[in-house]
Amino acid sequence: MILAISRAMKYSPNCVAKDAAILNCLCKELMHYGYDIDSTDETSLRLNAKKRVYISMARTDEALDLLNLASERGAIVMNDPHAVVLCKNRRLLMERLKLAGLCVAEECDDNETAANGYWIKKNRGYSEQENDVSYARNDEERIMAVEQLKKRGITDVTVTPHVVGDLVKFYGVAGTDFFRTFYPGDDHQYKFAQEKVNGRPQHFPFDKDALQRNIDAAARQIGLDFYGGDVVIDKQGKATVIDFNDWPSFSRCREEAARAMALAVVRRIKQKGKMPLLPLGSHAGVRAIIFDYGGTLDTGGTHWGKQLWHAYQRQQVPVDEQLFREAYVHAERTLGKNPIIKPDFTFRKTLETKVDIELKYIEERVEGFCAKQWLKPIVDDLYAETLSHTRRSREVLELLAQKMPMVLVSNFYGNVATVLKEMNLDHIFKQVIESAVVGVRKPDPRIFTLGVEALELKPEEVVVVGDSYDKDILPAKAAGCHTVWFVGEGWNDGLPDGDEADVVITSLRELE
Repeated sequence: MILAISRAMKYSPNCVAKDAAILNCLCKELMHYGYDIDSTDETSLRLNAKKRVYISMARTDEALDLLNLASERGAIVMNDPHAVVLCKNRRLLMERLKLAGLCVAEECDDNETAANGYWIKKNRGYSEQENDVSYARNDEERIMAVEQLKKRGITDVTVTPHVVGDLVKFYGVAGTDFFRTFYPGDDHQYKFAQEKVNGRPQHFPFDKDALQRNIDAAARQIGLDFYGGDVVIDKQGKATVIDFNDWPSFSRCREEAARAMALAVVRRIKQKGKMPLLPLGSHAGVRAIIFDYGGTLDTGGTHWGKQLWHAYQRQQVPVDEQLFREAYVHAERTLGKNPIIKPDFTFRKTLETKVDIELKYIEERVEGFCAKQWLKPIVDDLYAETLSHTRRSREVLELLAQKMPMVLVSNFYGNVATVLKEMNLDHIFKQVIESAVVGVRKPDPRIFTLGVEALELKPEEVVVVGDSYDKDILPAKAAGCHTVWFVGEGWNDGLPDGDEADVVITSLRELE
């Protein structure tokens, strides 16, 4: 069903292995979801009617023409070949980014002098070797650099002033919450020597969330699903885009990026043929929203079992995934059968309780394993991740709350009111329907009926947003509501068909 297309070597200077690694990593993630993957390189690409999804790193004109044809015939193509063509024209790309609201390095006029030097780059195509891009300290070096490109037959060049500040690399997956930034001056991972020109980073403070929103919006306008690039952050925190690329190697964050990329592919497949996500107030008469909590507002769509496992991985806990899964299920059953979690337990206290049960289960089965050694590192890691996800959710919820009433419906331990206050979410919802309080648990549709009744509306006037297809989408549909499936990394391999979901998203920001 899916064809993965690798990039020609000439378009991967100093990055051949890294570019191959991210594509392979993405393919493995998609196989976990149950998709069949074939692969080819862009020079051998042939269209196949059986292939309805193309995951492409291609950059040659011939391959992009074929992918355009596939797209016209109804296939899903990621990245959009039109967007890749745009990335092959630096001048036009920067103009489009500027129109999208980003601050970019403006081209210099021939008689313009830049106090801090210049960057000379070929305009057409990609940087295939180091001297396709050069830094000139003054006007004399600038003239020489332009002449050197002309001697190679490159007459279409761009000249921009050097921007003083911290050089920051960014990597993102459009329409998801994945966005990462790195300072090459800290980790010393350089593609070419020119990246050292900005010197040691000063780590000027800047609004990373705003940068993510702005760059992700621009990427989506252009049509790039997987993107990366460079910004310079000055001492006032202003971000200036100096480079923007289709599908970088993601080498600094490969596994995490591949998970987000796979979800972006899944979303496109599951959403194909469905109604697009319109402004909620105009979407089939929707007048209110019911939100799930765990896995929807606090993890960015990731199942809590996977969220915990990734924290174990990040902390390098010496346990295999199978034993962890057994420990997770044991903890869930223990907490479900016993009133261990009290109404005044904060989220952090709840997390400590759950992880402690898991670690003690592992300790009993692994010689030399010390549960106490790992409790605080894992809880600190998870709590920080949860705060980050919840902060982004809160921004969306507060915007939506200005437009329509909202209710929370959650399977929880009886302390969700305490958790909502801790996370500064207690002011948002008209009412909270908690399973431990009302005596009804998902996937029983009656719990969503209670939510609808709290809103004093008809089911068809309410949309339910949740991450679990079985526990949120199917019972909400049975209760007569519209549904938005927040698809994320699940507990098990494979995915439901998603037919009962009216809309599929991979980020709550899509609800804005």
